[in-house]
Amino acid sequence: MGKMAPPSTWCNSMRISHLCIGPLAVTLLCATQAFAQSAPTKTDADCYAQQAALEKDMRAARSRGQMLRRRQIEENLHALQARCEEAAKKDTHEARVMRQKNAVMQLRIDLDRAEEDLRNLLAEKKK
Repeated sequence: MGKMAPPSTWCNSMRISHLCIGPLAVTLLCATQAFAQSAPTKTDADCYAQQAALEKDMRAARSRGQMLRRRQIEENLHALQARCEEAAKKDTHEARVMRQKNAVMQLRIDLDRAEEDLRNLLAEKKK
């Protein structure tokens, strides 16, 4: 039989040591940072494309003298813009939440490292 790992490195449901939290925290931190970087999302692109299409239809209706159709398209455009603004606000809020979670995670990692350094210093003093 081979040697078993020391209990300080075990990860189980009852006790998770700092050695197990570190890699998990780093993985989560990297994943959430990638998510939080707000490049235009598919939703943003869809909103812009739909708005452009409605504006084009509105101009075409106006040029043909279809004022009722133009007014209906304009109402649809305003409704779409409201939905897009709401989605943008939600994305912005989610991005802020993710950035704050990243900051908390980084502080926890720093705290774990500082506690480990303190334990090492205390262990050196006892020697």
